[in-house]
Amino acid sequence: MTEERRLEPSADVRTRLSEYALLAPRLVKLVMRLMRDKRVPARSKAMMVVLAGYLASPIDLVPDFIPGAGYLDDLVIAAFVLDQILNRVPEHLVAEHWDGDEDILQVVRDVLDITVRSLPARIRRRLPGI
Repeated sequence: MTEERRLEPSADVRTRLSEYALLAPRLVKLVMRLMRDKRVPARSKAMMVVLAGYLASPIDLVPDFIPGAGYLDDLVIAAFVLDQILNRVPEHLVAEHWDGDEDILQVVRDVLDITVRSLPARIRRRLPGI
């Protein structure tokens, strides 16, 4: 299987990612609530600001117009940063601010796992903690 093929997620993976994408509005609400909470560490808040800046920026690691891979970098970076934040913020705070039925920590880990598996091996090896 070529690297280019690995960048194109399977139909099952695309379906799962589409389902997770429906959580985006609640994720934004979670991030906003965590940003306002004085109990959340400053480093986690800084990571959220950097993530928001990266996602809003027109400059990407992989240009968005590339089919199948264009938004993959955004998704990988967002899932990675959210995983790092949610591992630093006490679970009871995340649960207090999360208004979904899903286990948000598991959802972020699932998205991270799915997106990272779609990356070429040489890139996966460079991602810390994955």
